[in-house]
Amino acid sequence: MSDRANSFFRYLAYVIEIIVAFALSTTPHLLPEIFGAKPVLPVCVALTAAIFEREIAAMLIGMTAGILADISYTNSIGLFTITLTVVCFIVGYAANNLIMANFPNFLLYAAVTIGALFMLYYLVRFIIPGLDDGWLYFTRHLISRMVLTWICTIPFYFLNKLIQKRLNPEG
Repeated sequence: MSDRANSFFRYLAYVIEIIVAFALSTTPHLLPEIFGAKPVLPVCVALTAAIFEREIAAMLIGMTAGILADISYTNSIGLFTITLTVVCFIVGYAANNLIMANFPNFLLYAAVTIGALFMLYYLVRFIIPGLDDGWLYFTRHLISRMVLTWICTIPFYFLNKLIQKRLNPEG
């Protein structure tokens, strides 16, 4: 198969993966809720795809996943869209030019990224408006959502590694 066809099918696989992750995230009672929170699966897909792709492709995947994460989690487009677009661009650049894209590095960057995304959400949604129940929400829902999202990145990492291996344009 040609490089162009491989790239097309790889990006098509990412789009299908994002749509399936969005459907799994938003279907009621499909995924178990642990401490009242479910993982944000489009974020998992974006972070795992970004480590295997170049900067622009990673940025577009992050933007697509961010839009769907915003729709399912915040009911507005903005916070996850902008942050995932920027983060995926940076990760795509770093994975191709600065760091070695292996599993331990991925786990570390995913933990830092997911923590930063949800802490930014907490800051914008609760701290800046000065809501009184912010700490309660943080301890009851947000910590478990961060941990679950981080754990769910692991199977997506291996799935996207397989996609990259099978449809590698350089291979």
